[in-house]
Amino acid sequence: MTIKFTDEFYREFKRLPTKIQNLFRKQEIRFRKHQKDSRLHLKKLAGDSGTFSLRITSSYRALFYFEAESKAIFITIGHRKDVYRKK
Repeated sequence: MTIKFTDEFYREFKRLPTKIQNLFRKQEIRFRKHQKDSRLHLKKLAGDSGTFSLRITSSYRALFYFEAESKAIFITIGHRKDVYRKK
């Protein structure tokens, strides 16, 4: 799986606590190996054509979409109370 990150994702990622950054990296490795791993807690967002949410912790999410079958674009990352407003 190829993963690309938007500029917004990089900006938001740098603002996160180090613990959350490290947890995201673990989830990223799982995602690259197997996108259907149940530990990712992937959810398709309602009312949206193709945006998904990847759970990092109970409070933090990363939003992404599939550009192709083997390519994902990560849009943003942050606390769940904020991240859904940005999409």
